[in-house]
Amino acid sequence: MVQPLGVHYLLELRGCDPTVINDLPEVRRILIEAAKQAKATVLDARFHQFSPQGVSGVVVVGESHLSIHTWPEYGYASADIYTCGHTDPLRAAFYIVEALQAKSVFCMIVGRGEHPIMDEPGSEPPSPFAPARWGLQPPTDWLFVDYVNPSTATLLRVKSVLHSSRSAYQQIDILETEAFGRCLILDGRIQSAEADEFIYHEALVHPAMVTHPDPREVLILGGGEGATLREVLRHRSVERAVMVDIDPQVIEVSRRYLPEWSDGAFDDPRAEVRIEDAIRYLQETRDRFDIIISDLTEPEPGTPSEPLLSREIFQAMHRCLKPGGILVNQSGSTGVLIGLFASTYQMMGTVFGKLAPCSFQIASFSEPWGFIVASDVHDPRDLTPEEVESRLSQRCEREKLRYYDGHIHQTLFTLPRCFWEALKRE
Repeated sequence: MVQPLGVHYLLELRGCDPTVINDLPEVRRILIEAAKQAKATVLDARFHQFSPQGVSGVVVVGESHLSIHTWPEYGYASADIYTCGHTDPLRAAFYIVEALQAKSVFCMIVGRGEHPIMDEPGSEPPSPFAPARWGLQPPTDWLFVDYVNPSTATLLRVKSVLHSSRSAYQQIDILETEAFGRCLILDGRIQSAEADEFIYHEALVHPAMVTHPDPREVLILGGGEGATLREVLRHRSVERAVMVDIDPQVIEVSRRYLPEWSDGAFDDPRAEVRIEDAIRYLQETRDRFDIIISDLTEPEPGTPSEPLLSREIFQAMHRCLKPGGILVNQSGSTGVLIGLFASTYQMMGTVFGKLAPCSFQIASFSEPWGFIVASDVHDPRDLTPEEVESRLSQRCEREKLRYYDGHIHQTLFTLPRCFWEALKRE
Protein backbone atom coordinates (compact mmCIF):
# COMPACT_ATOMS: atom_id res chain seq x y z
CA MET A 1 0.00 0.00 0.00
CA VAL A 2 1.18 3.54 -0.75
CA GLN A 3 0.69 6.38 1.71
CA PRO A 4 1.68 10.00 0.89
CA LEU A 5 3.81 11.90 3.39
CA GLY A 6 1.65 14.95 2.75
CA VAL A 7 -1.48 15.98 0.88
CA HIS A 8 -1.62 19.15 -1.23
CA TYR A 9 -4.96 20.81 -2.06
CA LEU A 10 -4.87 23.32 -4.93
CA LEU A 11 -7.99 25.50 -5.02
CA GLU A 12 -9.29 27.63 -7.91
CA LEU A 13 -11.94 29.97 -6.49
CA ARG A 14 -14.09 32.06 -8.84
CA GLY A 15 -16.94 34.44 -8.14
CA CYS A 16 -15.46 35.48 -4.76
CA ASP A 17 -16.64 38.60 -2.97
CA PRO A 18 -14.16 41.31 -4.18
CA THR A 19 -14.37 43.27 -0.92
CA VAL A 20 -13.43 40.19 1.12
CA ILE A 21 -10.47 39.10 -1.02
CA ASN A 22 -9.08 42.66 -1.06
CA ASP A 23 -9.20 43.00 2.74
CA LEU A 24 -5.79 41.94 4.08
CA PRO A 25 -6.80 41.59 7.76
CA GLU A 26 -9.84 39.52 6.77
CA VAL A 27 -7.91 37.29 4.36
CA ARG A 28 -5.28 36.77 7.05
CA ARG A 29 -7.95 35.85 9.59
CA ILE A 30 -9.59 33.42 7.17
CA LEU A 31 -6.36 31.52 6.44
CA ILE A 32 -5.37 31.32 10.09
CA GLU A 33 -8.84 30.09 11.03
CA ALA A 34 -8.70 27.56 8.15
CA ALA A 35 -5.46 26.20 9.59
CA LYS A 36 -7.15 25.84 12.96
CA GLN A 37 -10.13 24.14 11.31
CA ALA A 38 -7.66 21.63 9.83
CA LYS A 39 -6.28 20.99 13.35
CA ALA A 40 -2.88 22.27 12.20
CA THR A 41 -0.37 24.08 14.45
CA VAL A 42 -0.03 27.74 13.47
CA LEU A 43 3.58 28.94 13.70
CA ASP A 44 3.74 32.17 11.69
CA ALA A 45 1.87 34.28 9.12
CA ARG A 46 3.08 36.72 6.44
CA PHE A 47 0.73 38.78 4.23
CA HIS A 48 1.12 41.63 1.75
CA GLN A 49 -1.39 44.14 0.30
CA PHE A 50 -0.77 45.03 -3.35
CA SER A 51 -1.55 48.36 -5.01
CA PRO A 52 -4.12 49.05 -6.36
CA GLN A 53 -5.62 45.75 -5.17
CA GLY A 54 -4.90 42.14 -4.27
CA VAL A 55 -3.57 40.21 -1.32
CA SER A 56 -0.89 37.53 -1.07
CA GLY A 57 0.02 35.58 2.03
CA VAL A 58 1.13 32.39 3.69
CA VAL A 59 0.41 30.76 7.04
CA VAL A 60 3.23 28.49 8.20
CA VAL A 61 2.01 25.53 10.23
CA GLY A 62 3.83 22.74 11.97
CA GLU A 63 2.47 20.41 9.27
CA SER A 64 3.58 22.64 6.30
CA HIS A 65 1.58 25.70 5.08
CA LEU A 66 -1.54 27.41 3.70
CA SER A 67 -1.14 30.15 1.07
CA ILE A 68 -3.33 32.45 -1.04
CA HIS A 69 -3.17 35.06 -3.79
CA THR A 70 -6.19 37.15 -4.82
CA TRP A 71 -7.33 39.15 -7.86
CA PRO A 72 -10.31 41.21 -6.57
CA GLU A 73 -10.88 42.78 -10.00
CA TYR A 74 -11.76 39.30 -11.32
CA GLY A 75 -13.37 37.94 -8.15
CA TYR A 76 -10.71 35.22 -8.28
CA ALA A 77 -8.42 33.66 -5.69
CA SER A 78 -6.03 30.73 -5.77
CA ALA A 79 -5.19 28.93 -2.54
CA ASP A 80 -2.95 26.05 -1.47
CA ILE A 81 -3.39 23.82 1.55
CA TYR A 82 -0.38 21.55 2.12
CA THR A 83 -0.49 19.46 5.28
CA CYS A 84 0.75 16.17 6.69
CA GLY A 85 0.10 14.10 9.76
CA HIS A 86 -3.22 14.03 11.60
CA THR A 87 -4.81 17.05 9.92
CA ASP A 88 -8.09 17.66 8.13
CA PRO A 89 -7.32 19.67 4.96
CA LEU A 90 -10.81 19.15 3.55
CA ARG A 91 -12.31 21.09 6.45
CA ALA A 92 -9.83 23.90 5.82
CA ALA A 93 -10.73 23.94 2.13
CA PHE A 94 -14.46 24.19 2.81
CA TYR A 95 -13.89 26.97 5.34
CA ILE A 96 -11.89 29.04 2.83
CA VAL A 97 -14.49 28.53 0.10
CA GLU A 98 -17.36 29.63 2.34
CA ALA A 99 -15.49 32.57 3.88
CA LEU A 100 -14.48 33.96 0.48
CA GLN A 101 -18.05 33.38 -0.80
CA ALA A 102 -16.74 31.59 -3.90
CA LYS A 103 -19.37 30.73 -6.49
CA SER A 104 -17.33 28.19 -8.46
CA VAL A 105 -14.72 25.86 -6.98
CA PHE A 106 -12.13 23.61 -8.59
CA CYS A 107 -9.82 21.48 -6.48
CA MET A 108 -6.79 19.32 -7.21
CA ILE A 109 -5.63 16.85 -4.57
CA VAL A 110 -2.00 15.80 -4.93
CA GLY A 111 -0.15 13.23 -2.81
CA ARG A 112 3.37 14.43 -1.97
CA GLY A 113 6.26 12.10 -1.18
CA GLU A 114 4.35 8.84 -1.51
CA HIS A 115 6.01 5.83 0.08
CA PRO A 116 5.02 2.20 0.77
CA ILE A 117 3.57 1.21 4.16
CA MET A 118 2.76 -2.18 5.60
CA ASP A 119 -0.89 -3.00 6.27
CA GLU A 120 -0.56 -4.86 9.58
CA PRO A 121 -3.37 -5.87 11.94
CA GLY A 122 -4.18 -3.00 14.26
CA SER A 123 -2.24 -0.48 12.16
CA GLU A 124 -3.79 2.93 11.43
CA PRO A 125 -5.51 3.07 8.03
CA PRO A 126 -4.32 5.52 5.37
CA SER A 127 -5.56 9.09 5.59
CA PRO A 128 -9.11 9.47 4.22
CA PHE A 129 -7.84 12.54 2.36
CA ALA A 130 -5.14 10.74 0.41
CA PRO A 131 -5.58 10.97 -3.38
CA ALA A 132 -6.10 7.23 -3.72
CA ARG A 133 -9.26 7.48 -1.60
CA TRP A 134 -10.74 9.88 -4.18
CA GLY A 135 -9.93 7.50 -7.03
CA LEU A 136 -7.14 9.79 -8.24
CA GLN A 137 -3.80 8.65 -9.54
CA PRO A 138 -0.89 10.74 -10.82
CA PRO A 139 -1.11 12.79 -12.92
CA THR A 140 -3.89 14.01 -10.63
CA ASP A 141 -7.04 15.48 -12.17
CA TRP A 142 -8.95 18.61 -11.28
CA LEU A 143 -12.09 18.10 -9.25
CA PHE A 144 -15.15 20.33 -9.40
CA VAL A 145 -16.86 20.91 -6.06
CA ASP A 146 -20.65 21.11 -6.41
CA TYR A 147 -22.29 22.37 -3.23
CA VAL A 148 -25.42 20.25 -3.40
CA ASN A 149 -27.00 21.90 -0.35
CA PRO A 150 -25.79 23.79 2.75
CA SER A 151 -24.50 20.61 4.39
CA THR A 152 -23.16 18.43 1.57
CA ALA A 153 -20.99 18.68 -1.52
CA THR A 154 -20.12 16.45 -4.47
CA LEU A 155 -16.71 16.11 -6.11
CA LEU A 156 -16.62 15.52 -9.87
CA ARG A 157 -13.49 14.61 -11.79
CA VAL A 158 -12.97 17.17 -14.57
CA LYS A 159 -11.52 16.07 -17.90
CA SER A 160 -11.44 19.62 -19.28
CA VAL A 161 -12.81 23.12 -18.71
CA LEU A 162 -14.51 24.08 -21.97
CA HIS A 163 -15.56 27.54 -20.84
CA SER A 164 -15.32 29.71 -17.72
CA SER A 165 -16.51 33.31 -17.47
CA ARG A 166 -18.40 35.70 -15.25
CA SER A 167 -21.42 37.43 -16.73
CA ALA A 168 -23.15 40.46 -15.27
CA TYR A 169 -25.30 38.07 -13.22
CA GLN A 170 -23.43 34.86 -12.45
CA GLN A 171 -20.39 32.62 -12.84
CA ILE A 172 -20.74 30.38 -15.93
CA ASP A 173 -18.69 27.19 -16.37
CA ILE A 174 -18.94 24.46 -18.99
CA LEU A 175 -17.07 21.35 -17.88
CA GLU A 176 -16.33 18.02 -19.48
CA THR A 177 -16.64 15.56 -16.59
CA GLU A 178 -15.83 11.89 -16.42
CA ALA A 179 -19.12 10.87 -14.80
CA PHE A 180 -21.73 13.00 -16.56
CA GLY A 181 -20.12 14.32 -19.74
CA ARG A 182 -20.56 18.03 -20.42
CA CYS A 183 -22.16 20.04 -17.63
CA LEU A 184 -23.55 23.55 -17.38
CA ILE A 185 -22.55 25.11 -14.06
CA LEU A 186 -24.02 28.40 -12.81
CA ASP A 187 -22.62 29.93 -9.61
CA GLY A 188 -21.02 26.63 -8.67
CA ARG A 189 -24.18 24.52 -9.05
CA ILE A 190 -24.84 21.95 -11.77
CA GLN A 191 -27.83 23.07 -13.85
CA SER A 192 -27.85 20.24 -16.38
CA ALA A 193 -25.56 17.44 -17.49
CA GLU A 194 -25.18 15.58 -20.76
CA ALA A 195 -25.90 12.22 -19.13
CA ASP A 196 -29.32 13.05 -17.67
CA GLU A 197 -30.53 16.50 -18.79
CA PHE A 198 -33.23 14.76 -20.85
CA ILE A 199 -34.74 13.33 -17.64
CA TYR A 200 -34.95 16.76 -16.02
CA HIS A 201 -36.35 18.58 -19.04
CA GLU A 202 -38.84 15.91 -20.12
CA ALA A 203 -40.19 15.66 -16.56
CA LEU A 204 -40.39 19.46 -16.32
CA VAL A 205 -42.26 20.02 -19.58
CA HIS A 206 -44.42 17.11 -20.65
CA PRO A 207 -46.70 16.41 -17.66
CA ALA A 208 -48.12 19.95 -17.87
CA MET A 209 -48.21 19.96 -21.68
CA VAL A 210 -50.07 16.64 -21.79
CA THR A 211 -52.47 17.64 -19.01
CA HIS A 212 -53.59 20.80 -20.84
CA PRO A 213 -56.29 20.00 -23.44
CA ASP A 214 -54.85 22.28 -26.15
CA PRO A 215 -51.54 24.06 -25.34
CA ARG A 216 -50.87 26.68 -28.01
CA GLU A 217 -49.01 29.51 -26.27
CA VAL A 218 -46.27 28.72 -23.76
CA LEU A 219 -44.10 30.99 -21.60
CA ILE A 220 -40.71 29.74 -20.37
CA LEU A 221 -38.98 31.64 -17.57
CA GLY A 222 -35.23 30.94 -17.56
CA GLY A 223 -33.99 27.81 -19.31
CA GLY A 224 -31.06 29.57 -21.01
CA GLU A 225 -29.50 26.37 -22.37
CA GLY A 226 -32.57 25.89 -24.58
CA ALA A 227 -33.53 22.36 -23.54
CA THR A 228 -36.85 23.38 -22.01
CA LEU A 229 -37.68 25.22 -25.24
CA ARG A 230 -36.68 22.09 -27.17
CA GLU A 231 -39.16 19.92 -25.28
CA VAL A 232 -41.99 22.46 -25.54
CA LEU A 233 -41.59 22.68 -29.31
CA ARG A 234 -41.88 18.91 -29.66
CA HIS A 235 -45.63 19.48 -29.28
CA ARG A 236 -47.24 20.20 -32.64
CA SER A 237 -50.08 22.18 -31.04
CA VAL A 238 -47.67 24.92 -29.90
CA GLU A 239 -47.95 28.03 -32.04
CA ARG A 240 -45.81 30.36 -29.92
CA ALA A 241 -43.17 29.73 -27.26
CA VAL A 242 -41.77 32.77 -25.47
CA MET A 243 -38.55 32.24 -23.52
CA VAL A 244 -37.51 34.98 -21.08
CA ASP A 245 -33.97 34.86 -19.66
CA ILE A 246 -32.02 37.64 -18.01
CA ASP A 247 -28.54 36.47 -19.03
CA PRO A 248 -27.72 36.45 -22.76
CA GLN A 249 -24.27 35.04 -22.02
CA VAL A 250 -25.75 31.74 -20.78
CA ILE A 251 -27.64 31.41 -24.07
CA GLU A 252 -24.57 32.25 -26.17
CA VAL A 253 -22.28 29.88 -24.26
CA SER A 254 -24.85 27.06 -24.36
CA ARG A 255 -25.41 27.42 -28.10
CA ARG A 256 -21.66 27.20 -28.65
CA TYR A 257 -20.69 24.40 -26.29
CA LEU A 258 -24.00 22.55 -25.69
CA PRO A 259 -25.80 22.68 -29.07
CA GLU A 260 -27.56 19.35 -28.48
CA TRP A 261 -29.38 20.86 -25.50
CA SER A 262 -31.41 23.19 -27.74
CA ASP A 263 -31.33 20.92 -30.82
CA GLY A 264 -32.26 23.77 -33.16
CA ALA A 265 -35.05 25.14 -30.93
CA PHE A 266 -33.67 28.69 -31.00
CA ASP A 267 -34.09 28.72 -34.79
CA ASP A 268 -37.66 27.42 -34.74
CA PRO A 269 -40.03 30.14 -36.12
CA ARG A 270 -42.40 29.49 -33.19
CA ALA A 271 -39.69 30.48 -30.67
CA GLU A 272 -39.40 34.01 -29.32
CA VAL A 273 -36.40 34.70 -27.07
CA ARG A 274 -36.53 37.79 -24.88
CA ILE A 275 -33.51 38.99 -22.88
CA GLU A 276 -35.00 40.61 -19.82
CA ASP A 277 -35.80 40.10 -16.18
CA ALA A 278 -38.49 37.44 -15.74
CA ILE A 279 -40.12 39.24 -12.83
CA ARG A 280 -40.40 42.49 -14.77
CA TYR A 281 -41.80 40.63 -17.77
CA LEU A 282 -44.49 38.98 -15.62
CA GLN A 283 -45.46 42.31 -14.10
CA GLU A 284 -45.60 44.25 -17.37
CA THR A 285 -46.75 41.87 -20.11
CA ARG A 286 -50.32 41.83 -21.35
CA ASP A 287 -49.88 38.45 -23.04
CA ARG A 288 -51.69 35.42 -21.67
CA PHE A 289 -50.48 31.83 -21.95
CA ASP A 290 -51.89 28.33 -21.79
CA ILE A 291 -48.82 27.10 -19.89
CA ILE A 292 -46.04 28.81 -17.94
CA ILE A 293 -42.88 26.83 -17.21
CA SER A 294 -40.66 28.40 -14.56
CA ASP A 295 -37.19 26.90 -15.06
CA LEU A 296 -35.37 29.51 -13.01
CA THR A 297 -32.58 28.78 -10.55
CA GLU A 298 -33.50 28.35 -6.89
CA PRO A 299 -34.36 31.67 -5.17
CA GLU A 300 -31.34 31.74 -2.87
CA PRO A 301 -29.84 34.95 -1.39
CA GLY A 302 -27.58 36.82 -3.80
CA THR A 303 -28.88 35.07 -6.95
CA PRO A 304 -30.92 36.64 -9.78
CA SER A 305 -33.87 34.46 -8.69
CA GLU A 306 -33.87 35.64 -5.05
CA PRO A 307 -37.10 37.72 -5.32
CA LEU A 308 -39.10 34.85 -6.84
CA LEU A 309 -40.38 33.18 -3.70
CA SER A 310 -43.25 35.54 -2.95
CA ARG A 311 -47.03 35.48 -3.20
CA GLU A 312 -46.90 38.54 -5.47
CA ILE A 313 -44.80 36.71 -8.07
CA PHE A 314 -47.10 33.68 -8.11
CA GLN A 315 -50.06 36.03 -8.42
CA ALA A 316 -48.34 37.61 -11.43
CA MET A 317 -47.88 34.15 -12.96
CA HIS A 318 -51.53 33.36 -12.30
CA ARG A 319 -52.55 36.61 -13.99
CA CYS A 320 -50.49 35.71 -17.08
CA LEU A 321 -52.34 32.41 -17.54
CA LYS A 322 -55.45 32.01 -19.65
CA PRO A 323 -58.50 30.46 -17.95
CA GLY A 324 -57.67 26.82 -17.29
CA GLY A 325 -53.96 27.54 -17.69
CA ILE A 326 -51.22 25.52 -16.00
CA LEU A 327 -48.03 26.58 -14.22
CA VAL A 328 -45.13 24.20 -13.58
CA ASN A 329 -42.51 25.52 -11.20
CA GLN A 330 -38.96 24.20 -10.70
CA SER A 331 -39.00 24.00 -6.91
CA GLY A 332 -35.69 22.51 -5.74
CA SER A 333 -34.63 19.47 -3.76
CA THR A 334 -37.11 16.90 -2.53
CA GLY A 335 -34.43 15.19 -0.47
CA VAL A 336 -33.72 15.49 3.23
CA LEU A 337 -33.52 19.30 3.08
CA ILE A 338 -37.00 19.94 1.71
CA GLY A 339 -37.46 23.42 3.19
CA LEU A 340 -37.35 25.40 -0.07
CA PHE A 341 -39.71 22.98 -1.82
CA ALA A 342 -42.14 23.07 1.11
CA SER A 343 -42.10 26.89 1.26
CA THR A 344 -42.76 27.07 -2.48
CA TYR A 345 -45.60 24.56 -2.22
CA GLN A 346 -47.28 26.46 0.60
CA MET A 347 -46.84 29.81 -1.18
CA MET A 348 -48.31 28.47 -4.45
CA GLY A 349 -51.24 27.03 -2.51
CA THR A 350 -52.34 30.54 -1.54
CA VAL A 351 -52.77 31.41 -5.24
CA PHE A 352 -53.76 28.23 -7.12
CA GLY A 353 -56.66 25.87 -6.43
CA LYS A 354 -54.93 22.62 -7.41
CA LEU A 355 -51.29 21.64 -6.70
CA ALA A 356 -49.56 18.44 -7.82
CA PRO A 357 -45.98 18.03 -6.52
CA CYS A 358 -43.69 15.54 -8.21
CA SER A 359 -40.29 14.10 -7.35
CA PHE A 360 -37.67 12.10 -9.25
CA GLN A 361 -33.95 11.32 -9.09
CA ILE A 362 -31.35 13.29 -11.05
CA ALA A 363 -27.98 11.57 -10.72
CA SER A 364 -25.95 14.67 -11.60
CA PHE A 365 -27.74 16.64 -8.83
CA SER A 366 -26.82 13.92 -6.29
CA GLU A 367 -30.31 14.07 -4.77
CA PRO A 368 -33.98 13.87 -5.75
CA TRP A 369 -35.50 16.94 -7.36
CA GLY A 370 -39.02 18.22 -7.77
CA PHE A 371 -41.48 20.39 -9.66
CA ILE A 372 -44.93 21.62 -8.69
CA VAL A 373 -47.75 21.66 -11.27
CA ALA A 374 -50.43 24.22 -10.43
CA SER A 375 -53.80 25.13 -11.93
CA ASP A 376 -57.32 26.12 -10.93
CA VAL A 377 -58.86 23.54 -13.25
CA HIS A 378 -56.53 20.73 -14.33
CA ASP A 379 -54.71 18.09 -12.27
CA PRO A 380 -52.11 15.83 -13.98
CA ARG A 381 -52.92 13.05 -11.51
CA ASP A 382 -56.35 12.64 -13.12
CA LEU A 383 -54.83 11.21 -16.33
CA THR A 384 -54.47 7.46 -16.82
CA PRO A 385 -51.35 6.03 -18.51
CA GLU A 386 -53.48 5.26 -21.57
CA GLU A 387 -54.70 8.86 -21.80
CA VAL A 388 -51.14 10.17 -21.53
CA GLU A 389 -49.94 7.84 -24.28
CA SER A 390 -52.87 8.79 -26.52
CA ARG A 391 -52.19 12.51 -26.15
CA LEU A 392 -48.45 12.05 -26.72
CA SER A 393 -49.11 10.09 -29.90
CA GLN A 394 -51.51 12.72 -31.23
CA ARG A 395 -49.52 15.84 -30.38
CA CYS A 396 -45.85 15.06 -29.94
CA GLU A 397 -42.74 13.66 -31.57
CA ARG A 398 -43.21 10.57 -29.43
CA GLU A 399 -40.17 8.71 -30.77
CA LYS A 400 -37.79 11.43 -29.51
CA LEU A 401 -38.81 11.08 -25.86
CA ARG A 402 -36.29 9.03 -23.90
CA TYR A 403 -37.75 9.23 -20.38
CA TYR A 404 -41.35 10.37 -20.26
CA ASP A 405 -44.35 8.13 -20.99
CA GLY A 406 -47.72 7.24 -19.48
CA HIS A 407 -46.35 5.05 -16.71
CA ILE A 408 -43.64 7.53 -15.69
CA HIS A 409 -46.31 10.25 -15.62
CA GLN A 410 -48.09 8.48 -12.78
CA THR A 411 -44.86 7.58 -11.01
CA LEU A 412 -43.73 11.23 -10.90
CA PHE A 413 -46.76 12.13 -8.81
CA THR A 414 -46.78 9.02 -6.61
CA LEU A 415 -45.10 10.20 -3.42
CA PRO A 416 -44.52 8.37 -0.12
CA ARG A 417 -46.13 9.20 3.18
CA CYS A 418 -42.90 10.59 4.61
CA PHE A 419 -42.78 13.16 1.80
CA TRP A 420 -46.24 14.54 2.62
CA GLU A 421 -45.42 14.56 6.32
CA ALA A 422 -42.19 16.48 5.66
CA LEU A 423 -44.07 18.89 3.39
CA LYS A 424 -46.52 19.70 6.20
CA ARG A 425 -43.83 19.78 8.89
CA GLU A 426 -41.55 22.16 6.99
